[in-house]
Amino acid sequence: MKWHSWIGIISLIFYMVFLSPVLGVSVVSPETEQIFQNMTPEERVGQLFMPAISSGSSNGTQEMTPELEEMLSQVHPGGVILFARDISSVEQLVTLTDNLQNAGSLLESGEEVPLFISIDQEGGQITRLPFGPRMPGNMALGASRSAETTREVARTIGDEISSLGINMNFAPVLDVETNQNNPVIGIRSFGADPELVSTLGDAYITGMHDAGIICSGKHFPGHGDVDIDSHLGLPLENHTKARMNEVELVPFKSAIGSGVDAIMTAHIIFPAYDNSTNILEDGTEAKTPATLSKPILTGLLRDELSFDGLIITDAMMMKAIVDNFKTGDAAVRAIRAGADIILFPDPAIEAYTAVLTSYKSDPEIRTRVDDSVKRILAMKEKYGIIDLSRSGNTSDLNNDSRIAYAQKICLGEEAFMVEQEEADKTVTLVSDKNNLIPLSGENLRSIIIFSPTTSFTNETSEAVNETLQRQGYSPEIFSFTYQNQVNLSTDQKIAVTNASLIILGTSSSNATQRTDNYFIPLFSRDLLDFARDYDLPVIGLSLNQPYDIMYMQDIPVYFATYAGRTGGQNVRSAVRAIFGEIPITGTLPVDISEENGTIIYPMNSGIIE
Repeated sequence: MKWHSWIGIISLIFYMVFLSPVLGVSVVSPETEQIFQNMTPEERVGQLFMPAISSGSSNGTQEMTPELEEMLSQVHPGGVILFARDISSVEQLVTLTDNLQNAGSLLESGEEVPLFISIDQEGGQITRLPFGPRMPGNMALGASRSAETTREVARTIGDEISSLGINMNFAPVLDVETNQNNPVIGIRSFGADPELVSTLGDAYITGMHDAGIICSGKHFPGHGDVDIDSHLGLPLENHTKARMNEVELVPFKSAIGSGVDAIMTAHIIFPAYDNSTNILEDGTEAKTPATLSKPILTGLLRDELSFDGLIITDAMMMKAIVDNFKTGDAAVRAIRAGADIILFPDPAIEAYTAVLTSYKSDPEIRTRVDDSVKRILAMKEKYGIIDLSRSGNTSDLNNDSRIAYAQKICLGEEAFMVEQEEADKTVTLVSDKNNLIPLSGENLRSIIIFSPTTSFTNETSEAVNETLQRQGYSPEIFSFTYQNQVNLSTDQKIAVTNASLIILGTSSSNATQRTDNYFIPLFSRDLLDFARDYDLPVIGLSLNQPYDIMYMQDIPVYFATYAGRTGGQNVRSAVRAIFGEIPITGTLPVDISEENGTIIYPMNSGIIE
């Protein structure tokens, strides 16, 4: 063996044993450093981009198309993000991710740098896969209070997406939900207690790592106390640094200590850290959101909190950004602020061209881009995406074998068992005024189920029918969807008067939505008043966020399921709890308050059966 080969081996061993554990993921091995040196400016800039494979206005891109191939060749992206619109089946997705890697990995310089293929598979409400189990979301896991449950759910999600060819997940949400009017976080948060969010966030990170998945905590420095959705506008968060250190930043600090790989930024203005104003090309002024703020991304996250992983922007096509900044300008500003990856700029080529122009003319941007590229390459090497032991990163299995393996992981019995077992631990009995729970099906002649959407109505009806059949009972079950109704119809009144039990599902996404979906509280109030006249028991199922009891505090029984728009096993677990098939162990991970702020059901409360 030649002397320079020995030097290379010794250098690699020195890096792996001494430098990598001490200096972190941003330190690249000699081999990866050589890849960096060989890359062209166009390829280096491309590594910082993670476009969607389809625009937000499209029906999705479920296979390689000329347009997708053109984007990959023009932008040379370091990764891509998939959305639900891009996915239809296990077979389709495995084939798509394999084709993406084949098309996007080989650079013109001759280097092979496979893609980050990312997704938002949080569980619960934000679930992109249309197949397989629908794992409990964060607030449901918060109700379980169990780090073990959270880790198991995250590992199962990680195993699923890994089998499909996805290597990065934008989860966990580390926002502390302290505002029940929050229009975008809600049940995506573990709860209102920073320590609970930290404990479960760390467990989620561990579960992702158990599955070999790169995970990204979000939305830094905190999205839990806003009343504007940053998809639709630019929120402002006026908390002091002291408050932020006591609440919002706590889970992020803990996640950094637990080895979170990446942190996603929030498109929110935080004047306590950055109150600067930007003069735009047209002469207008715009405040600086965290995504574009050097004091927040570099000063706070990098320097103060000592985070050395990847900083990823939230989607740059969200209105909080595009309504205030041009696409290319926003990308350059984010990189200057300290971001490593620009997520979902639209159009991607416009953002890429602006950054490439700045890279060639601005020494500060050149330094920033090069630092980020090394950090990206190091992360890809750490997770085996760049595989130095062989050419490329393709699996040894052929496509049919990969599909068969993914079907076993995603559609097999084990994943669905995890979904049921862990969802059973999250059901919360908020109120039971007459000690009705658990109910027996023995004397129930007929059950009426009301729900605001057809999907929830059908799901609840099926769950009730299956549960009672297992117990040997078969009452008549009638179901009604009351979307856009504010009063009981004549037919519904007749059905109610003949019922033995009423189950009322409600699904406000937050407290404010009572004014948007005004029919939910009005219909619920009309039903409760009518049922009281006939002395009929009513069980409330909060199918989304737990706050709906604030407008029907006299309801006899009220369960929180934290299911979200997706429903799933959470609803079935709640029905099983109603009829005594499982113990009730969940407690509220948030406060439930009246409109004036008076707490009516405090965090940690719940009736344990």
